[in-house]
Amino acid sequence: MRRPIRLGLLALVLGAAGQAGDVTAGARIVAHGTSSGALPCMACHGVGLRGNAAIGAPALAGLPVAATLAALDAIAAGRIGHNYVMKNNAAALTPAERRAVADYLATRRPDN
Repeated sequence: MRRPIRLGLLALVLGAAGQAGDVTAGARIVAHGTSSGALPCMACHGVGLRGNAAIGAPALAGLPVAATLAALDAIAAGRIGHNYVMKNNAAALTPAERRAVADYLATRRPDN
């Protein structure tokens, strides 16, 4: 009887841990993009992710995870934004990749 309980608890722990993104994968996507067509975030938002006013790319460093996820979801769905490059980038990211990017951006300091 104890084994099913342990397995159930393990599943709960692993499931909760799975909610967070892979920060290392997020850093890789931000710097290099993905094989599915997403360009590197740094290409427009800058190496320090402080944004690029000349092209309308906002600062990303230090954004809360929920804000980044909501923005990526809305951009991919076409609910916000008018930049087709950003729409294609957001749409090219899987939910797990979006979470990884969001988690990574939240670790960055805006003044780095």
